Amino acid sequence: MKVKGNKNTSLDQNFLELIKKGGINFIFYGLNLAIVYLIGIFITKYYGAATYGRYSIIKALILVIIIFNTLGLNTYAIKLSSNKNHYENGFFKSNFILKSYKIIFFVSLIFSCIIFFLKKNVAIQIFGDKNLEIYFQYFPLILILSVFLNYNSNVLKGQGRVLSFSFVSSFCNNFIFIGLILLIFNYYSSKELYIILSLLFSFFIALIISITKIFPLKFYKEVKSIRTKNILRESFPMMLSSSMIFIIFSLDTLMLGFFDTSENVGVYRIVTQVSSLNAVFLIILNSIVGPKISNFYSDSNYDEIKKVVINASKIILFITLPVLIFILFFSTEILLFFGEEYLKAKNSILILSICQFFYAISGFVDLILNMTGKQKVFSKITMFSALVNIILNLILIPIYSIDGASIATGFSILITNILGVIYVKRSYNFLPIYLPFINKTINEN
Repeated sequence: MKVKGNKNTSLDQNFLELIKKGGINFIFYGLNLAIVYLIGIFITKYYGAATYGRYSIIKALILVIIIFNTLGLNTYAIKLSSNKNHYENGFFKSNFILKSYKIIFFVSLIFSCIIFFLKKNVAIQIFGDKNLEIYFQYFPLILILSVFLNYNSNVLKGQGRVLSFSFVSSFCNNFIFIGLILLIFNYYSSKELYIILSLLFSFFIALIISITKIFPLKFYKEVKSIRTKNILRESFPMMLSSSMIFIIFSLDTLMLGFFDTSENVGVYRIVTQVSSLNAVFLIILNSIVGPKISNFYSDSNYDEIKKVVINASKIILFITLPVLIFILFFSTEILLFFGEEYLKAKNSILILSICQFFYAISGFVDLILNMTGKQKVFSKITMFSALVNIILNLILIPIYSIDGASIATGFSILITNILGVIYVKRSYNFLPIYLPFINKTINEN
């Protein structure tokens, strides 16, 4: 499918909207990022790197299992909520959200029961840490809450309610969580048990808030009924692609927990969070760019898809390049801030930062493919990358520990986005990356 080149890439309405809404999103995401680092510093300093490693394993499991529990319905919710045939001006035109709730609840209940009854086996036989058992005792409830919170957040994202999405998606529960652990530690108890209990309560409050943002649901008089099998037929490929992406970004933590100590997991988790600073603005703009691509695609407006992607990529390039340079030059000082034991991860922070930079400047390929009916293609790309990631983790972690995990993850990130960029270029005749002085020549060929 050919897309006519747009010679004028100067400021336009969409570009200004990206900056405005991106700024709103940045405020919450920036605050959330600060809270995430505060959590890491606090738990590491007062409970130890091993405790932070256990907390990181739970967080990584949540990210991975959410995708399988929702069967891709969370990603599909963005597409339908931004589609005028399903939602417009505060009214739902189809029953996709009610059908999705039923499916998500049923699947989540099955997963939760399995994890609860196998909690001891998972803690000791898989991760080799008996102290994880208390985490898995409460994990099933956390999982159900986080699944519905994630789905509601994506509905808000699809509706273009940037402020609500930014607040609900992660800031709210992290803010409540850090508040609780600080209060409990200072005024009640320093037992590790209260970390997981605080996490449980934070997800519960955040879910209640997300429900108030969506309910009561308002429907048109004539509501289109979507068959369950049709919903799953569209969402399942999105689950495959999304699950593989989260596997690539989370499996290293889980496999490191399997092959190595919880302490090294805690060290590695800090490194991944620092290196992910390169992808901050990609995550921020995703909530704005995704619905726009879906809307433009429903109107067959491919020129606007190209413009919004290139403009967003331009913003990301000029913001993330200084971040990358800062991390590369001050990596030692950054790691020493967390403690001398973190210096063992210096190679890892360099590897992951460079790969995260390339991920950021080419990171809209998943949105383009998922929002334009190419989700099956992207699922194949990510499945291949995830397979490479698993193989490399199995080979490299036992030999190189933290460095092995970073090499496996970094290489998988590069493969995913390189293949995605190539496919977008061939299918839509434009390069979804902003490269100064190069884009114009490439996009016109």
